[in-house]
Amino acid sequence: MPRELNYSIVGLQDYVISFEAYCRTCEIQQHCKFGKATPFSVKISCNDINHAKEKMKYEQLKKLQKKEDLSSSYEELIKKVKINIQGIFSEIWKRKIKMEKEEIRCLNSRKVDPILVTQQGQDWWQDFNQIIKEINHECAKIG
Repeated sequence: MPRELNYSIVGLQDYVISFEAYCRTCEIQQHCKFGKATPFSVKISCNDINHAKEKMKYEQLKKLQKKEDLSSSYEELIKKVKINIQGIFSEIWKRKIKMEKEEIRCLNSRKVDPILVTQQGQDWWQDFNQIIKEINHECAKIG
């Protein structure tokens, strides 16, 4: 099955995820602001991902410093920090895709049957999750 969601490199550390293949004429999509002429796309920067990781690390470190013994070194504390990369991807999904639900009719359950929206959202999320993992892998090579 050909992949419907694709990404391209648009800078040293910048990627664009295009939802162009999703923009087919169908009952849901015909009312969308985006289509073949102006496909919905999202710009992701390695800096966005890295900043989110650092923010998560910092928040956890602050909590650990309050709980752990004062004699614990920074190195000991940092080893206990666990980064939930899936949570970061989910946050990017919410901020950059789901927030556009007024324009992306198939992700807006107030305008379309909630069952269709749920199915469409799950499909998009699975594809997005796969692509963002690939982008994260590429960013790790750069960083």
